[in-house]
Amino acid sequence: MTVEEIFKELSAHMIKGVMMHEQMADYYDFLSLRGYKRMHEYHMHCEMKSLRKLHRYFINHFNRLVEEDSFENPDIIPSSWYRYTRQDVDINTKRSAVKTGIEKWVSWEEETKSLYEKMYGELMSIGEVAAAKKICCFIHDVDCELKWARRKHLDLMVSDYSIGYILGCQDHLHDWYMEKMG
Repeated sequence: MTVEEIFKELSAHMIKGVMMHEQMADYYDFLSLRGYKRMHEYHMHCEMKSLRKLHRYFINHFNRLVEEDSFENPDIIPSSWYRYTRQDVDINTKRSAVKTGIEKWVSWEEETKSLYEKMYGELMSIGEVAAAKKICCFIHDVDCELKWARRKHLDLMVSDYSIGYILGCQDHLHDWYMEKMG
């Protein structure tokens, strides 16, 4: 791969990541889970900042624009949900949706980490050591987010996706992420 192809692929994935977290925020907002909503809003902002860092680095170090690539819509929200209101969501649907949502999040972060590590290797193989080191920052960020997502997943599994546990986390998560976002 060329450096241009690598940055193009990374950019497309980061844009999809912004979209994924934005949709996850709506997903949880619809379920009236404001802590999970705020958590994904925070991650959406982090993804956007990473995208900007990637583009700035490429422009300032390679003197070129990152070429836009096509990307698919993550389609996080089931199409059937658009026929309902928040009041139509029962407890079992909410529990099931939380399970599906956390699994999608963990899977996304695993996929992201794998891609970033692959692109790091590609950059090293073509002698772009400085650019590869820049990608290391993104690998570190996604590794930390993946650790957090896996912990949240384990906590939910241990609670058997208890609605009491889920609801009990919301205020703390909401306030914590609000503070982190400034």
